[in-house]
Amino acid sequence: MSIENSFSPKQVAQALQVSESSVKRWCDRGVIRTDRTLGGHRRIPLEHLMEFLESTNRRILDPTAIGLSDDRQRDRNELAELTAAGKPETAGQRAEQSSIREQFERALIAGDEQLCRKCISSWYAMHGSMASVADDLLAPTFHSIGNLWQCGDVDVYQERRGCEICIRLIHELRRLVQEPLNSAPLAMGGTCDGDPYQVANQLIEIIFREAGWRTVNLGSAVPLTSMLAAAKKYSPKIFWLSISHIENEEEFLVRFDAFARDLPKGVMLVVGGQALHDRLRPKMEFSAYCDSLKQLSTLARNLRPSGNLGGPQL
Repeated sequence: MSIENSFSPKQVAQALQVSESSVKRWCDRGVIRTDRTLGGHRRIPLEHLMEFLESTNRRILDPTAIGLSDDRQRDRNELAELTAAGKPETAGQRAEQSSIREQFERALIAGDEQLCRKCISSWYAMHGSMASVADDLLAPTFHSIGNLWQCGDVDVYQERRGCEICIRLIHELRRLVQEPLNSAPLAMGGTCDGDPYQVANQLIEIIFREAGWRTVNLGSAVPLTSMLAAAKKYSPKIFWLSISHIENEEEFLVRFDAFARDLPKGVMLVVGGQALHDRLRPKMEFSAYCDSLKQLSTLARNLRPSGNLGGPQL
């Protein structure tokens, strides 16, 4: 599935459930940054729509208006994505994706948030899922920046600033995702104490929401004892742990074992993260391990009860 890179005022009006004249007025006043075609028609790029949603605290109410699937279409789109995944990419597609990655890396290092937004929105429009943004754009970019840091070509502040930019842009993309029903299953999670990394945790939450789940993100560096208290109070169907950093593996295993053992019955424990290497995982008890966010997206969709699809709350 892919979505358009830019939209007409009529499409945006339908997506926001407002009048077309209101959207045109916002465009003319500069509230929504707008491009013009050679014929003088207004076009609203996806990155400018994201900016507008964030600045006005609005959400997309009718995603089909801008090419995002609703729940009735979602399964058909997933099948189409799986079919497309089996087809080799063309040279033009590979070149376009490589160009976006290179632009994104330079923009992230330079702290150019506007260009970063354009790159992420272009990638999201091309692939139509946050899992691809995460696995195919963000992950390789941060891996490359990490290598540049080790070589002394990038400073710490540039990497940290890049993380903050990504967190803000992920939050903007979340406004494109439909709100789940109150009856949708609940997923809850976060990162453990000693693990301050936020980007992966933010991505996990939006991927669950994209799959039609309600979510409670407990945040980063939360003690496992506190997470357990939340799990016992809210009884989520899934509890996720994003584990990117472990200070002491022996101490972590003791705390993790107690957490996993005391989780309420029926709660699935799903784990993932770069700190869970092959020697550590066999010592842990969990329901599922995902080594990519694409795997998590597939798991979340497969475990979603058919009667609890996401959608606008009534």
